[in-house]
Amino acid sequence: MSFYDNHHYYHFNKTSLCIIGQWPFQSRLRNNVMFAVAVFFISSLTVLEVTKDTCGSKRQNRWFIPDFLQFWGLIAGITDLSIIMENTSPLLVNNFIIIKLTSCWLNQYNMKDLLEQVKETWKVIHKGPENEILQYYAEATKNYSMRYATGLYAMWLFYCLPPVIITKIYTLLPTNETYSAKFLYRLEHVLDVDKYYNLLMLHAFISVFYIVSVPIAVDSMFILCTEHVGALFGCIKYNMQRIEDSELFLLNPNIAHDEAYDIIVSCIKLHKRILKFFDRLASTYAMSFLLLLANVVICSSFNMAELVMVDNQPDEIVRILASNAAQLAHIYYLSATSQRLTDYSTEFQEVIYSCKWYQISLRSRHLLRLTLLRSTKPCQIKAGNMFIMSLETFSELLKMTMSYFTMLTSMHE
Repeated sequence: MSFYDNHHYYHFNKTSLCIIGQWPFQSRLRNNVMFAVAVFFISSLTVLEVTKDTCGSKRQNRWFIPDFLQFWGLIAGITDLSIIMENTSPLLVNNFIIIKLTSCWLNQYNMKDLLEQVKETWKVIHKGPENEILQYYAEATKNYSMRYATGLYAMWLFYCLPPVIITKIYTLLPTNETYSAKFLYRLEHVLDVDKYYNLLMLHAFISVFYIVSVPIAVDSMFILCTEHVGALFGCIKYNMQRIEDSELFLLNPNIAHDEAYDIIVSCIKLHKRILKFFDRLASTYAMSFLLLLANVVICSSFNMAELVMVDNQPDEIVRILASNAAQLAHIYYLSATSQRLTDYSTEFQEVIYSCKWYQISLRSRHLLRLTLLRSTKPCQIKAGNMFIMSLETFSELLKMTMSYFTMLTSMHE
Protein backbone atom coordinates (compact mmCIF):
# COMPACT_ATOMS: atom_id res chain seq x y z
CA MET A 1 0.00 0.00 0.00
CA SER A 2 1.12 3.56 -0.70
CA PHE A 3 1.92 6.20 1.88
CA TYR A 4 -1.42 7.97 1.46
CA ASP A 5 -3.31 4.68 1.85
CA ASN A 6 -1.64 4.05 5.20
CA HIS A 7 -2.33 7.51 6.65
CA HIS A 8 -6.01 8.00 7.42
CA TYR A 9 -5.42 11.75 7.73
CA TYR A 10 -5.27 12.06 3.96
CA HIS A 11 -7.98 9.59 2.90
CA PHE A 12 -10.50 12.35 2.25
CA ASN A 13 -8.02 14.34 0.13
CA LYS A 14 -7.28 11.26 -1.94
CA THR A 15 -10.96 10.38 -2.41
CA SER A 16 -12.03 13.90 -3.36
CA LEU A 17 -9.24 14.24 -5.95
CA CYS A 18 -10.02 10.78 -7.34
CA ILE A 19 -13.64 11.86 -7.95
CA ILE A 20 -12.51 14.55 -10.39
CA GLY A 21 -9.63 12.47 -11.80
CA GLN A 22 -6.81 14.56 -10.32
CA TRP A 23 -5.16 12.19 -7.81
CA PRO A 24 -1.58 12.00 -9.14
CA PHE A 25 -0.83 8.53 -7.74
CA GLN A 26 -3.56 6.54 -9.46
CA SER A 27 -3.37 5.07 -12.96
CA ARG A 28 -3.50 7.41 -15.93
CA LEU A 29 -6.44 5.50 -17.42
CA ARG A 30 -8.55 5.84 -14.30
CA ASN A 31 -7.62 9.50 -13.94
CA ASN A 32 -8.56 10.24 -17.54
CA VAL A 33 -11.90 8.44 -17.23
CA MET A 34 -12.87 10.22 -14.01
CA PHE A 35 -11.70 13.56 -15.41
CA ALA A 36 -13.76 13.03 -18.56
CA VAL A 37 -16.84 12.19 -16.50
CA ALA A 38 -16.41 15.32 -14.37
CA VAL A 39 -15.94 17.55 -17.43
CA PHE A 40 -18.97 16.02 -19.12
CA PHE A 41 -21.33 16.64 -16.21
CA ILE A 42 -19.99 20.12 -15.49
CA SER A 43 -20.10 21.30 -19.08
CA SER A 44 -23.52 19.77 -19.70
CA LEU A 45 -25.07 21.08 -16.50
CA THR A 46 -28.83 20.83 -16.85
CA VAL A 47 -31.23 22.99 -14.99
CA LEU A 48 -34.85 22.32 -14.28
CA GLU A 49 -37.46 25.03 -14.11
CA VAL A 50 -40.85 23.78 -13.00
CA THR A 51 -43.60 26.27 -13.84
CA LYS A 52 -47.33 26.42 -14.26
CA ASP A 53 -49.29 28.48 -16.68
CA THR A 54 -51.34 31.40 -15.48
CA CYS A 55 -54.56 29.37 -15.60
CA GLY A 56 -53.09 26.60 -13.46
CA SER A 57 -54.39 23.96 -15.89
CA LYS A 58 -51.06 22.64 -17.09
CA ARG A 59 -47.67 22.11 -15.53
CA GLN A 60 -44.71 22.70 -17.79
CA ASN A 61 -41.22 21.35 -17.07
CA ARG A 62 -38.67 23.59 -18.68
CA TRP A 63 -35.01 22.53 -18.92
CA PHE A 64 -31.91 24.35 -19.84
CA ILE A 65 -29.47 21.78 -21.14
CA PRO A 66 -25.75 22.52 -21.79
CA ASP A 67 -23.63 25.46 -20.72
CA PHE A 68 -23.71 27.20 -24.09
CA LEU A 69 -27.51 27.44 -23.71
CA GLN A 70 -27.01 29.43 -20.52
CA PHE A 71 -25.12 31.96 -22.59
CA TRP A 72 -27.85 31.79 -25.23
CA GLY A 73 -30.48 32.50 -22.61
CA LEU A 74 -28.45 35.44 -21.34
CA ILE A 75 -28.03 36.95 -24.82
CA ALA A 76 -31.66 36.38 -25.73
CA GLY A 77 -32.79 38.33 -22.68
CA ILE A 78 -30.03 40.94 -22.70
CA THR A 79 -32.56 43.78 -22.58
CA ASP A 80 -34.21 42.42 -19.44
CA LEU A 81 -32.21 43.25 -16.29
CA SER A 82 -33.93 40.54 -14.26
CA ILE A 83 -32.88 37.88 -16.80
CA ILE A 84 -29.31 39.20 -16.75
CA MET A 85 -29.22 38.99 -12.96
CA GLU A 86 -30.63 35.46 -12.87
CA ASN A 87 -28.41 34.01 -15.63
CA THR A 88 -25.08 35.82 -15.16
CA SER A 89 -24.24 34.42 -11.74
CA PRO A 90 -24.68 30.66 -12.49
CA LEU A 91 -22.97 31.09 -15.85
CA LEU A 92 -19.91 32.66 -14.20
CA VAL A 93 -19.85 29.99 -11.49
CA ASN A 94 -19.94 27.14 -14.02
CA ASN A 95 -17.24 28.70 -16.18
CA PHE A 96 -15.06 29.38 -13.16
CA ILE A 97 -15.36 25.77 -12.02
CA ILE A 98 -14.21 24.63 -15.46
CA ILE A 99 -11.27 27.05 -15.24
CA LYS A 100 -10.43 25.78 -11.76
CA LEU A 101 -10.53 22.17 -12.89
CA THR A 102 -8.40 22.99 -15.91
CA SER A 103 -5.89 24.84 -13.73
CA CYS A 104 -5.70 21.81 -11.45
CA TRP A 105 -5.09 19.58 -14.46
CA LEU A 106 -2.35 21.87 -15.81
CA ASN A 107 -0.64 21.96 -12.38
CA GLN A 108 -0.88 18.24 -11.69
CA TYR A 109 2.92 17.85 -11.73
CA ASN A 110 3.28 20.66 -9.17
CA MET A 111 0.65 19.00 -6.99
CA LYS A 112 2.40 15.66 -7.29
CA ASP A 113 5.69 17.26 -6.29
CA LEU A 114 4.05 18.85 -3.24
CA LEU A 115 2.57 15.51 -2.18
CA GLU A 116 5.94 13.82 -2.69
CA GLN A 117 7.55 16.38 -0.40
CA VAL A 118 4.89 15.75 2.24
CA LYS A 119 5.56 12.02 2.01
CA GLU A 120 9.31 12.57 2.25
CA THR A 121 8.87 14.66 5.41
CA TRP A 122 6.94 11.85 7.09
CA LYS A 123 9.69 9.39 6.16
CA VAL A 124 12.42 11.61 7.62
CA ILE A 125 10.46 12.51 10.76
CA HIS A 126 9.00 9.11 11.58
CA LYS A 127 9.14 9.20 15.37
CA GLY A 128 9.56 11.43 18.40
CA PRO A 129 7.94 14.75 19.35
CA GLU A 130 8.31 16.15 15.83
CA ASN A 131 6.31 13.23 14.42
CA GLU A 132 3.59 14.02 16.95
CA ILE A 133 3.54 17.58 15.62
CA LEU A 134 3.07 16.22 12.08
CA GLN A 135 0.21 14.06 13.30
CA TYR A 136 -1.45 17.01 15.03
CA TYR A 137 -1.44 19.17 11.92
CA ALA A 138 -2.44 16.24 9.70
CA GLU A 139 -5.47 15.70 11.95
CA ALA A 140 -6.25 19.41 11.58
CA THR A 141 -6.07 18.97 7.79
CA LYS A 142 -8.63 16.18 7.99
CA ASN A 143 -10.98 18.20 10.23
CA TYR A 144 -10.78 21.40 8.17
CA SER A 145 -11.35 19.52 4.91
CA MET A 146 -14.30 17.56 6.29
CA ARG A 147 -15.99 20.67 7.66
CA TYR A 148 -15.45 22.49 4.37
CA ALA A 149 -16.87 19.59 2.36
CA THR A 150 -19.84 19.18 4.71
CA GLY A 151 -20.75 22.84 4.32
CA LEU A 152 -20.53 22.85 0.52
CA TYR A 153 -22.36 19.55 0.09
CA ALA A 154 -25.10 20.86 2.38
CA MET A 155 -25.42 23.89 0.08
CA TRP A 156 -25.65 21.45 -2.85
CA LEU A 157 -28.72 19.85 -1.27
CA PHE A 158 -30.28 23.19 -0.36
CA TYR A 159 -29.67 24.35 -3.92
CA CYS A 160 -31.24 21.35 -5.67
CA LEU A 161 -33.97 19.99 -3.40
CA PRO A 162 -36.34 22.94 -2.69
CA PRO A 163 -38.07 22.95 -6.11
CA VAL A 164 -38.77 19.23 -5.84
CA ILE A 165 -39.90 19.34 -2.21
CA ILE A 166 -42.13 22.40 -2.54
CA THR A 167 -43.72 21.15 -5.76
CA LYS A 168 -44.52 17.80 -4.10
CA ILE A 169 -45.97 19.57 -1.06
CA TYR A 170 -48.32 21.64 -3.21
CA THR A 171 -49.28 18.51 -5.14
CA LEU A 172 -50.25 16.69 -1.94
CA LEU A 173 -51.99 19.61 -0.22
CA PRO A 174 -55.81 19.60 -0.44
CA THR A 175 -55.95 23.03 -2.05
CA ASN A 176 -56.72 24.53 -5.43
CA GLU A 177 -53.78 26.93 -5.17
CA THR A 178 -50.98 26.63 -7.68
CA TYR A 179 -47.31 27.32 -7.10
CA SER A 180 -44.61 27.99 -9.68
CA ALA A 181 -41.33 26.53 -8.50
CA LYS A 182 -38.20 27.67 -10.33
CA PHE A 183 -34.97 25.76 -10.45
CA LEU A 184 -31.58 27.36 -11.00
CA TYR A 185 -31.99 29.34 -14.24
CA ARG A 186 -34.60 31.38 -15.96
CA LEU A 187 -35.04 30.15 -19.50
CA GLU A 188 -38.74 30.33 -20.32
CA HIS A 189 -37.92 32.97 -22.92
CA VAL A 190 -35.75 30.44 -24.81
CA LEU A 191 -36.81 26.81 -24.24
CA ASP A 192 -39.80 24.71 -23.22
CA VAL A 193 -38.96 21.04 -22.64
CA ASP A 194 -41.74 18.80 -21.29
CA LYS A 195 -40.26 15.31 -21.46
CA TYR A 196 -37.94 13.12 -19.35
CA TYR A 197 -38.48 15.06 -16.11
CA ASN A 198 -37.05 12.43 -13.70
CA LEU A 199 -34.06 11.57 -15.88
CA LEU A 200 -33.12 15.21 -16.35
CA MET A 201 -33.54 15.92 -12.65
CA LEU A 202 -31.13 13.08 -11.84
CA HIS A 203 -28.66 14.50 -14.34
CA ALA A 204 -28.97 17.94 -12.75
CA PHE A 205 -28.22 16.54 -9.28
CA ILE A 206 -25.11 14.76 -10.54
CA SER A 207 -23.94 17.84 -12.45
CA VAL A 208 -24.25 20.16 -9.47
CA PHE A 209 -22.52 17.50 -7.36
CA TYR A 210 -19.48 17.74 -9.63
CA ILE A 211 -19.70 21.54 -9.63
CA VAL A 212 -19.35 21.40 -5.83
CA SER A 213 -16.79 18.56 -5.79
CA VAL A 214 -14.19 20.48 -7.81
CA PRO A 215 -13.56 23.27 -5.24
CA ILE A 216 -13.78 20.73 -2.42
CA ALA A 217 -11.05 18.57 -3.94
CA VAL A 218 -8.76 21.39 -5.10
CA ASP A 219 -9.13 23.49 -1.95
CA SER A 220 -8.71 20.49 0.36
CA MET A 221 -5.36 19.94 -1.34
CA PHE A 222 -4.52 23.57 -0.57
CA ILE A 223 -5.52 23.02 3.08
CA LEU A 224 -3.32 19.91 3.22
CA CYS A 225 -0.29 21.86 1.98
CA THR A 226 -0.78 24.87 4.26
CA GLU A 227 -1.22 22.70 7.34
CA HIS A 228 1.90 20.79 6.36
CA VAL A 229 3.77 24.10 6.28
CA GLY A 230 2.30 24.79 9.72
CA ALA A 231 3.61 21.42 10.91
CA LEU A 232 7.12 22.22 9.68
CA PHE A 233 7.04 25.61 11.42
CA GLY A 234 5.83 23.75 14.51
CA CYS A 235 8.90 21.50 14.32
CA ILE A 236 11.14 24.58 14.08
CA LYS A 237 9.37 26.10 17.07
CA TYR A 238 9.90 22.92 19.07
CA ASN A 239 13.62 22.83 18.22
CA MET A 240 14.14 26.52 18.94
CA GLN A 241 12.54 26.09 22.35
CA ARG A 242 15.11 23.42 23.10
CA ILE A 243 17.70 26.20 23.13
CA GLU A 244 16.01 27.61 26.21
CA ASP A 245 16.70 24.35 28.01
CA SER A 246 20.38 24.44 27.15
CA GLU A 247 22.69 25.07 30.07
CA LEU A 248 25.68 26.05 27.94
CA PHE A 249 27.06 29.48 28.77
CA LEU A 250 30.40 29.41 26.94
CA LEU A 251 30.86 32.10 24.31
CA ASN A 252 33.24 30.04 22.15
CA PRO A 253 32.77 26.35 22.90
CA ASN A 254 34.12 23.60 20.68
CA ILE A 255 31.83 23.33 17.67
CA ALA A 256 31.46 19.59 18.27
CA HIS A 257 29.86 20.32 21.64
CA ASP A 258 27.87 23.40 20.65
CA GLU A 259 24.34 22.03 20.96
CA ALA A 260 22.62 25.34 20.24
CA TYR A 261 24.62 25.72 17.02
CA ASP A 262 23.50 22.28 15.79
CA ILE A 263 19.87 23.10 16.61
CA ILE A 264 19.96 26.41 14.75
CA VAL A 265 21.63 24.81 11.72
CA SER A 266 18.90 22.16 11.55
CA CYS A 267 16.25 24.87 11.87
CA ILE A 268 17.82 26.87 9.02
CA LYS A 269 17.80 23.79 6.78
CA LEU A 270 14.17 23.10 7.62
CA HIS A 271 13.24 26.73 7.05
CA LYS A 272 14.90 26.61 3.63
CA ARG A 273 12.84 23.52 2.84
CA ILE A 274 9.67 25.32 3.96
CA LEU A 275 10.36 28.29 1.69
CA LYS A 276 10.92 25.99 -1.30
CA PHE A 277 7.66 24.18 -0.55
CA PHE A 278 5.81 27.47 -0.09
CA ASP A 279 7.07 28.93 -3.38
CA ARG A 280 5.78 25.89 -5.27
CA LEU A 281 2.45 26.10 -3.44
CA ALA A 282 1.99 29.84 -4.07
CA SER A 283 2.76 29.56 -7.78
CA THR A 284 0.33 26.65 -8.19
CA TYR A 285 -2.68 28.54 -6.80
CA ALA A 286 -1.90 32.16 -7.70
CA MET A 287 -3.89 32.47 -10.95
CA SER A 288 -6.77 30.35 -9.71
CA PHE A 289 -7.21 32.61 -6.67
CA LEU A 290 -7.14 35.75 -8.82
CA LEU A 291 -10.03 34.45 -10.94
CA LEU A 292 -11.81 33.39 -7.77
CA LEU A 293 -11.76 36.88 -6.24
CA ALA A 294 -13.24 38.48 -9.35
CA ASN A 295 -15.82 35.70 -9.63
CA VAL A 296 -17.04 35.95 -6.04
CA VAL A 297 -17.53 39.72 -6.16
CA ILE A 298 -19.57 39.62 -9.38
CA CYS A 299 -21.60 36.49 -8.59
CA SER A 300 -22.44 37.50 -5.02
CA SER A 301 -23.50 40.96 -6.17
CA PHE A 302 -25.87 39.54 -8.79
CA ASN A 303 -27.20 36.91 -6.38
CA MET A 304 -28.04 39.43 -3.68
CA ALA A 305 -29.67 41.73 -6.22
CA GLU A 306 -31.71 38.79 -7.48
CA LEU A 307 -32.76 38.02 -3.91
CA VAL A 308 -34.24 41.51 -3.59
CA MET A 309 -36.08 41.16 -6.89
CA VAL A 310 -37.52 37.68 -6.31
CA ASP A 311 -41.20 37.32 -5.44
CA ASN A 312 -42.54 35.39 -2.47
CA GLN A 313 -41.14 32.04 -3.66
CA PRO A 314 -39.50 29.96 -0.89
CA ASP A 315 -37.63 27.70 -3.33
CA GLU A 316 -36.06 30.67 -5.12
CA ILE A 317 -35.07 32.32 -1.84
CA VAL A 318 -33.48 29.12 -0.50
CA ARG A 319 -31.67 28.54 -3.80
CA ILE A 320 -30.19 32.03 -3.92
CA LEU A 321 -29.19 31.94 -0.24
CA ALA A 322 -27.55 28.53 -0.72
CA SER A 323 -25.59 29.78 -3.73
CA ASN A 324 -24.41 32.87 -1.88
CA ALA A 325 -23.51 30.88 1.23
CA ALA A 326 -21.48 28.40 -0.81
CA GLN A 327 -19.52 31.15 -2.56
CA LEU A 328 -18.83 33.02 0.68
CA ALA A 329 -17.83 29.79 2.46
CA HIS A 330 -15.52 29.04 -0.46
CA ILE A 331 -13.64 32.32 -0.30
CA TYR A 332 -13.74 32.47 3.52
CA TYR A 333 -12.10 29.07 3.94
CA LEU A 334 -9.36 29.93 1.46
CA SER A 335 -8.79 33.30 3.13
CA ALA A 336 -8.75 31.77 6.62
CA THR A 337 -6.36 29.01 5.49
CA SER A 338 -4.04 31.56 3.88
CA GLN A 339 -4.23 33.66 7.04
CA ARG A 340 -3.18 30.66 9.14
CA LEU A 341 -0.20 30.13 6.84
CA THR A 342 0.87 33.75 7.35
CA ASP A 343 0.42 33.38 11.11
CA TYR A 344 2.59 30.26 11.14
CA SER A 345 5.45 32.15 9.50
CA THR A 346 5.15 35.20 11.77
CA GLU A 347 5.19 32.96 14.85
CA PHE A 348 8.63 31.82 13.72
CA GLN A 349 9.94 35.35 14.31
CA GLU A 350 8.42 35.42 17.78
CA VAL A 351 10.12 32.13 18.66
CA ILE A 352 13.50 33.55 17.65
CA TYR A 353 12.91 36.69 19.70
CA SER A 354 11.82 34.71 22.77
CA CYS A 355 14.68 32.20 22.81
CA LYS A 356 17.56 32.74 25.25
CA TRP A 357 19.98 33.99 22.61
CA TYR A 358 22.14 35.61 25.29
CA GLN A 359 23.02 32.16 26.67
CA ILE A 360 24.38 30.68 23.44
CA SER A 361 27.75 30.91 21.69
CA LEU A 362 28.80 33.78 19.45
CA ARG A 363 28.69 31.65 16.29
CA SER A 364 25.15 30.57 17.22
CA ARG A 365 24.10 34.21 17.74
CA HIS A 366 25.43 35.08 14.31
CA LEU A 367 23.40 32.29 12.71
CA LEU A 368 20.34 33.31 14.72
CA ARG A 369 20.66 36.89 13.50
CA LEU A 370 20.78 35.76 9.88
CA THR A 371 17.79 33.50 10.44
CA LEU A 372 15.84 36.38 11.96
CA LEU A 373 16.57 38.58 8.94
CA ARG A 374 15.37 35.85 6.61
CA SER A 375 12.14 35.35 8.57
CA THR A 376 11.10 39.01 8.47
CA LYS A 377 9.25 38.37 5.20
CA PRO A 378 6.13 36.33 6.07
CA CYS A 379 4.78 33.58 3.84
CA GLN A 380 1.77 35.12 2.11
CA ILE A 381 -0.36 33.55 -0.58
CA LYS A 382 -1.09 36.10 -3.30
CA ALA A 383 -3.83 36.03 -5.91
CA GLY A 384 -2.01 36.62 -9.19
CA ASN A 385 0.82 38.33 -7.27
CA MET A 386 -1.57 41.23 -6.73
CA PHE A 387 -3.81 40.60 -3.71
CA ILE A 388 -2.77 38.97 -0.45
CA MET A 389 -5.16 36.20 0.57
CA SER A 390 -6.16 36.94 4.16
CA LEU A 391 -9.16 37.63 6.35
CA GLU A 392 -8.62 41.33 5.75
CA THR A 393 -8.94 40.75 2.01
CA PHE A 394 -12.11 38.75 2.66
CA SER A 395 -13.66 41.68 4.53
CA GLU A 396 -12.70 44.02 1.69
CA LEU A 397 -14.39 41.68 -0.78
CA LEU A 398 -17.58 41.82 1.27
CA LYS A 399 -17.51 45.61 1.20
CA MET A 400 -16.93 45.62 -2.56
CA THR A 401 -19.76 43.13 -3.05
CA MET A 402 -22.16 45.34 -1.11
CA SER A 403 -21.16 48.32 -3.26
CA TYR A 404 -21.92 46.48 -6.49
CA PHE A 405 -25.14 45.13 -4.97
CA THR A 406 -26.28 48.66 -4.19
CA MET A 407 -25.48 49.73 -7.74
CA LEU A 408 -27.43 46.85 -9.30
CA THR A 409 -30.51 47.40 -7.15
CA SER A 410 -30.50 51.11 -8.01
CA MET A 411 -30.35 50.22 -11.72
CA HIS A 412 -33.34 47.90 -11.32
CA GLU A 413 -35.37 50.60 -9.63
